Amino acid sequence: MFPLNIKYKRILNSKSDSRQIFDKIEKELIRLKIDKIHRSDLKIEFENSFFNGQGRWHLMAPVDKGYLKLDSNLKKIEYSFSVVRTFYITSVMALFFGLISQSYWIGIIFFSWLFGMNWVITLIRQNRFANKLKRMLDKKNTTHNTSNRCTSH
Repeated sequence: MFPLNIKYKRILNSKSDSRQIFDKIEKELIRLKIDKIHRSDLKIEFENSFFNGQGRWHLMAPVDKGYLKLDSNLKKIEYSFSVVRTFYITSVMALFFGLISQSYWIGIIFFSWLFGMNWVITLIRQNRFANKLKRMLDKKNTTHNTSNRCTSH
């Protein structure tokens, strides 16, 4: 059977502290319309409500909850997410189509296709998201001092 809780781990090269790292992650989660975010010292947990306006093609639409956790020396980040809600929804849809067609094979095929393909697409898209987060967190914080510039002509 398919795993319903998936984890990705990435090694970080960030020089930031945990607060700076989680500020960036939280900002990204808010941008993605995640509506319930809870921060602790080395972990951000989130829940994604079903009716939050993301739309069905949104990156986080199949994800119902998850977390991002830093190890104690801030060198690794673990990204875990759950697709249990997607499993339940596709199970109900497959059951419905199986009952309508009066064939359990139609239900099984429908479930395998609908959940299986959504699961594969979610794995690919969330892996890319984990890579994007890693790149975003590894960027050097550069500050440009613009206060010394002369603005008069």
